[in-house]
Amino acid sequence: MFGLSKPRIFEIGVAVLLTLAALVLVGWTAWAAEAELQITEGWARSTGPKGRMTAAYFTVSNAGTEADTLKAARSPKAKSVEVHETTITADGVMQMRHVHDGLAVPAGGELVLKPGGAHLMIMGLEEALEAGTELPLSLEFARAGLIEVSVPVQQNAP
Repeated sequence: MFGLSKPRIFEIGVAVLLTLAALVLVGWTAWAAEAELQITEGWARSTGPKGRMTAAYFTVSNAGTEADTLKAARSPKAKSVEVHETTITADGVMQMRHVHDGLAVPAGGELVLKPGGAHLMIMGLEEALEAGTELPLSLEFARAGLIEVSVPVQQNAP
């Protein structure tokens, strides 16, 4: 076969099998990490007719034994999506800030994004979001990788 010796053919066969085994293991590991996270109770606030900015909220439950981090998000309907956290200063002033390091999802626990707390800030929308439609989101986690979700757009909190 192509002038290869039997030992060389054996080496190539072993290399191919080890490569396939590694690919299966990596794929299974990524799937297992994603399967540990569950996104529920998602929704995004509708905008006015000329609105180009809104917020999205949801709960991330982690059934795994290792913590994860929501690092970033994006949407095909927006120019940018940022992970934000709302805090109240000592003077009682509410402030929103972009969380560059992401938000922790504890092992066996959950991360709740809600009005007045952590949320996704959706900016530069291509068009207004009307109640009854859906907003697609790509959520990027440190361990689980990319998780695609679609949240319903609502006028008020559920």
